[in-house]
Amino acid sequence: MGIGKIQGGILLAIALLAAHGVAMGADVAVAGNDLAVVESRYTSEGGFIPAVNERRDAAAVFAIAGAIRVNAMADHCSALGPLEAVKANEARNRWMRHNGAMVRAANGYVHLQRAIVQVKQGEAAGAKYRDTVMADAKTGAVATLRGWFPNEVRDAATCDKVVGEYLAGTRDIDVDATFGTTLGNLARDMQAFSGAK
Repeated sequence: MGIGKIQGGILLAIALLAAHGVAMGADVAVAGNDLAVVESRYTSEGGFIPAVNERRDAAAVFAIAGAIRVNAMADHCSALGPLEAVKANEARNRWMRHNGAMVRAANGYVHLQRAIVQVKQGEAAGAKYRDTVMADAKTGAVATLRGWFPNEVRDAATCDKVVGEYLAGTRDIDVDATFGTTLGNLARDMQAFSGAK
C-alpha cells in the first residue's frame, strides 16, 4: 500500500470517525479517479456507512437522469393538450411513486460522496464532484429526450408511446438490467445510513 493510499485512508477514517464513530476495519483505497472506495460497514457505535464505489456513482447518475427525464417528458407532452397533460402527469406521478426512493437514495449518495471527496481533496473538489454528477445526469436525460423528440417537436404518437411505457412500468429503475439491482441495494444502504444517524 502506497503512502498516498494510507494518507487517503487516514483522512477518510477521520471524516468517518467525526461523523459516525470508529469505523470497524473499513477497507479504504483511492481509486484511479481519486474517489474513495468504501465497503458497507457498521461502526462500533451502531452507525452504518454505505459502500462508495464507481458502480454506485454511475447508478446515481442513472437514477438522477431518470428523474430529470420523466419530468421533462411530462412537461413536453403536457403541452399537446389537456388530455395529454393528464396522462403525462399521471405517468410522471406513477414513476416517482415507484422510483422516488431510489432517486432519493442516489441524491443522498451523491451528497455522501461529495462530503468524502471534500474531506480528502477540499471544498472545491467536493463541489466539482457534485456538479459533474448533475451535469452527467442532465446530459444523459437530454440525449434520451432528443432521441424521442428530435428538434424538440411535440409528436402526439411519440408522447403516447413514451407515456404508455412509463405507465406500464417498463421505464422503472428496478427493471434496468445495468443499474436496477445496484440502485435497489443503494436505496437499502442509504435507508440504513439515515436510520443509524
